[in-house]
Amino acid sequence: MVLAELALSLALSAGAGAVDVPLPPPPVPRPAARKPDLAPRAGVARALRLAVPEIKVVGEVPRRQLAVLEQALLVEVRKVEGVSAVGVSEIKEMLSFEYQRQMLGCQADEACLAEIAGALGVDELVSTQLGATEAGFALTVKRIDMRSTRVVGEAQQRLKRTSGGEELLGAVGPLVASLFPDRALRPGRTRGVAREVALRLNPPPLPRWVFYVTSGVAVAAAAGGTTYGLMANDSRSQYNALLRRSATEQVPGSQLASLRDQASSRRSAAGLLFGVAATFAVAGGVEAFFTDWHDYRGAVSVSPAGAVVSVRF
Repeated sequence: MVLAELALSLALSAGAGAVDVPLPPPPVPRPAARKPDLAPRAGVARALRLAVPEIKVVGEVPRRQLAVLEQALLVEVRKVEGVSAVGVSEIKEMLSFEYQRQMLGCQADEACLAEIAGALGVDELVSTQLGATEAGFALTVKRIDMRSTRVVGEAQQRLKRTSGGEELLGAVGPLVASLFPDRALRPGRTRGVAREVALRLNPPPLPRWVFYVTSGVAVAAAAGGTTYGLMANDSRSQYNALLRRSATEQVPGSQLASLRDQASSRRSAAGLLFGVAATFAVAGGVEAFFTDWHDYRGAVSVSPAGAVVSVRF
C-alpha cells in the first residue's frame, strides 16, 4: 500500500508526461508441506527373515524321525508368503567352527537363541520343542521376535504315538498355519506335508541292488534253460536221424544210447533252470514292492554325530 500511494502521488505531481509505476503482484501462498505416508500398504505384509534351529527334544526320538521332522518344518515355513527361512544346515555353515562349538551346544533358551539370531541377522526364530513319551508326543512351536525378545506366536499339539512317526508330519501344517495366521501361502503351494515324505521316516527295507541281483539270477537261469532246451532238441534230432539210418544200415547201439541219454540229461537241466528262473522271477516281483526305488534310505544320513537330511521335498 505504501508503494501504491507513492506511485499515485508521483503520477499526479508529474502531470501528463509521467510514467505509470505498476503495482507489485499479490503474494502467492505456499502449499502446506505433506507429511510422508509411513504406514504400510494394506494387504502387503512385511518381509521376514527367519531361522529354524534344531528341535529341542525331551525324551527318546529316533534320529531319522527327528531329521525328517526338522526338514519338513523348514519346508513348511518356506511355503509362507514373504518369509525367508534358514535351517539347521545353513546355520551351521554360516557360523564359524568356534561359534558352533560355543553356541550350538547351548540350551535352546531365549538367551542362547538371541545370540544365534544376532549372528545370523534374522528377524525372528521359530523355536520347536518335542516332548516324547511312550504314549505320545507334545510338539510346541514358537515365533520369537528378536528385536523385542518376546514370543509373538505359539502353537502346541499333543499326538498319540505310533510306531511309524507319521503323526508328527501330519501336525506340521496346522502348527505352522497357527504361527502365521496373517500370511497366506506362496502361489502354487499347498498346506501340509506330502504323504510321500512319510516314506523317508520308514523307507522300504530293501535296497535296489537286491532286486537287481534276484532279477539277474532269474534272467540268467531262463537263458541257461533256453540253451539247454535247444541242445536237448539237437540231441533228440540226431538220435531220430541215426535211428532212421539204422533201418537200412548197421548203427552202433552205444551211439544211439549216448544220444538218448544226452538229450534226456539236457532236457532235465533245462527244466531245472526254468524252475529256478520262475522261482527267482516270483521272488523279484515280491521284492519290487519292498524296494527303495527313490533312495529314501539314503536321503537321511544318520551318524553318531547326528542326522543330516539331504533330500528335497
